Amino acid sequence: MANYYDVTFNTIDGKAFIKRNVASDLPATKVWQDACEKVEADNLYIMMNDKTLVNLVRHHIVRIDMTELDTPLEKRARRQDQFFNTVNSLANIGL
Repeated sequence: MANYYDVTFNTIDGKAFIKRNVASDLPATKVWQDACEKVEADNLYIMMNDKTLVNLVRHHIVRIDMTELDTPLEKRARRQDQFFNTVNSLANIGL
């Protein structure tokens, strides 16, 4: 089962490019590769949305952060639990 990540590419000039909800089965140290459309020796190509392809020069990237997210099923279950807890709390106070 794939894990989901937000991958942030931080550049030398202080900009950050964030690729959201990247599904990956790779180990945590290689997730950034799934965020890229194409990986070359000098460039990374990242599709930011349906119309924007970003070309990052590799020696301008200073850090890549990967934040693990909940899977869609976990998000749905947590929302359902929050809803049930709210309804239960309102029922306990008599509303």
